[in-house]
Amino acid sequence: MKSPLVMNSPFVPHKAGYSDLQVMQSAAGYYVGTIYTGEDGFKEPGSRDSDYFSTREEAERFLRAVNTMTDDEAAASLRQCH
Repeated sequence: MKSPLVMNSPFVPHKAGYSDLQVMQSAAGYYVGTIYTGEDGFKEPGSRDSDYFSTREEAERFLRAVNTMTDDEAAASLRQCH
């Protein structure tokens, strides 16, 4: 599933460069987000679409749940741009 945070934002250019949602890790914990691949092929974290989780398993469980939801339900469960 693509990130509603990215896809619904009028401020995000090159939306095709964002991966599908996946479990990511940072110093703050695990989260569901995307990887951005620039036109030059450089990859970097693209978006953080969920809150942080203490374990990879919790984040994976959340991502599995999101992937079974309708687009509207998923959008309501994930972070949104304001």
